[in-house]
Amino acid sequence: MRVLVTGVSGTIGSAVARALRDRGHIVVGTVTASDRPAPEGVELLVADLFDPAALAAVAATVDAAVHAASSNDERAGELDGIVVEALLAAFHGTGKALVYTSGLWLHGNTGDVPATELSAFAPPLVVSWRPPVEQLLADAASERGVRTVRIRPGLVYGGGRGYVPMLLSPQEGTDGSVIRHFGDGSNRWSAVHADDLGELYALAVESAPAGSVYLGTNEESVAVRDAAKVVAERTGARVENWDPADAQQYWSVMVEAFMLDQVAAATAARTDLGWEPSRAGLLEDLAAS
Repeated sequence: MRVLVTGVSGTIGSAVARALRDRGHIVVGTVTASDRPAPEGVELLVADLFDPAALAAVAATVDAAVHAASSNDERAGELDGIVVEALLAAFHGTGKALVYTSGLWLHGNTGDVPATELSAFAPPLVVSWRPPVEQLLADAASERGVRTVRIRPGLVYGGGRGYVPMLLSPQEGTDGSVIRHFGDGSNRWSAVHADDLGELYALAVESAPAGSVYLGTNEESVAVRDAAKVVAERTGARVENWDPADAQQYWSVMVEAFMLDQVAAATAARTDLGWEPSRAGLLEDLAAS
């Protein structure tokens, strides 16, 4: 298959491109500039995804698409709306696959009962725009003849990329290096290695049915303070709590999202697609980084 992947230089997009390439597919990947890094063998397309016409020509030449790009700012919802509408229009009536990157944050705090694809939505403010996009994709599976698939990844890690290194990086304080986590760090992150996640996307492109939804998590929920301790032991730093109100000066609405307490199950991905995460868990990855 010839597959379009938006945001191919990003953590998720690059992992998806590698997985597709390794399974024999041809990947066309969008980047914001020609000098952006991308996996070897990817056909690069410099595109402004805020332009509704940016993907029209390439969409006609591919068999499927994965939307993994994000502006990572207040325009993220706008970007998703533009890209999804453009690809749905281009794929209308073709049965081509459109795999969309949603997120586990959509389900809010889960407590000790693992979230599933059917769990209620309770998104933090930073992704409060996402449910309507998901509904659009769900409707398109039956109304527009597009094989839409929604994947909701947990917190993505691996290769020193993603939010985890940014959040748990030692900072120089008055008494040496310190790692600060929001609040007491007792909340849990449900996480997934980027390479495992890339394989889930590849499986979805190949065989997921129209309208399907999958949680992308290795089912290992890690208390944030435990993750911080691992990094501290490796770097010689100390760990301390960070008042969420103070942290909002630097992380704004992201604080609410990173303080979610989440446990999740990826049963559907394992059962329907045969997905088997095999990479190191978050704590093991942090210890080796």
